[in-house]
Amino acid sequence: MNIINLYSGYKRILIIGPYPPPLGGISIFIYRLKRALKDHNFKVDIFDTSKNYILFGIKYLAFFIKVIFNNYQIIHIQHFDLKKTILLFALRHIKKYKVFYTDHNPFLFENKNKIVSLLNKRLLGKLDLLIVVNDHILDIYNKHGVVLPKNYLIQNAFLPPPIEEENKILNTYPNDLFDFLKEHKPLVIANAFQLRLINNIDLYGFDICVDLVKKLKPYFPQIGFIFALANEKYNDSYLREIQIRINKSFLNENFYFLTGQKELWPLFKRADLFIRATYKDGYGISIDEALYFKCSVLASNVCKRNNATTLFENRNLDDLFNKSLNILKKQYHCDKQ
Repeated sequence: MNIINLYSGYKRILIIGPYPPPLGGISIFIYRLKRALKDHNFKVDIFDTSKNYILFGIKYLAFFIKVIFNNYQIIHIQHFDLKKTILLFALRHIKKYKVFYTDHNPFLFENKNKIVSLLNKRLLGKLDLLIVVNDHILDIYNKHGVVLPKNYLIQNAFLPPPIEEENKILNTYPNDLFDFLKEHKPLVIANAFQLRLINNIDLYGFDICVDLVKKLKPYFPQIGFIFALANEKYNDSYLREIQIRINKSFLNENFYFLTGQKELWPLFKRADLFIRATYKDGYGISIDEALYFKCSVLASNVCKRNNATTLFENRNLDDLFNKSLNILKKQYHCDKQ
């Protein structure tokens, strides 16, 4: 389904969620969705949930004012905040708008607070439209006893990037990145918004990617691995652990950290393989982005992926290595058997 069709018959839309900066899967999606809607003559406003306010309560006051003093026909939640969502449903009786919610990841019910979980379940059932980016999220809902709203659908959140912005994005890259691109082949990419551990396991699988490069280097001595990390300041102690691991494996020359608020997609045009080694995932929109630019993709089998993706068993280094090697051998001559 064309995502624009979801708003057919309406014109004034409010989208609630993070808006770049910072860059992340959801914020980039909202940026592209806003552009697409405006191209189709919708009137679109954003309430940026990532924006910082001096006082805690001012954010909720600003949210209240935006909703109550504008005649929105659809309010589309992209980032679930319980307090804002309760306020949104309370005001719906006055303002008569429809409430949509897109769930981009499988973490909504990870909060162990029973009251929060109960409120989440009730609010989900009152939505005018629920969108989940993958079917396993519905399985999680069923496990927690969620009564789904009348209207729901499975729809991934990929929107093609604005190609006209490529040069502007390339200008944000450090000069030494282009040197790295020239000096390393094959080129492998992975990314994360920020490093995060779940059950003491690396959510984005960067640790297993280090071990992968160590196993691939005898076959491809000039292999280059770019790890894009939008927020390198979060969990920086774990990042230092990863860097020590790279040093001890004598892989310094093979790794490049692209940190900060930079879009990644122009690199997919130059890469040989994109790896999404996530321990848990909603969908993995960067997979669709890589495939859009004809870059091979290898991803963990933790959820349904794009059909063009090669899957490996979650956290299985041997499977990751064997499939990476097969993909790269097809693109580069490799003498070692």
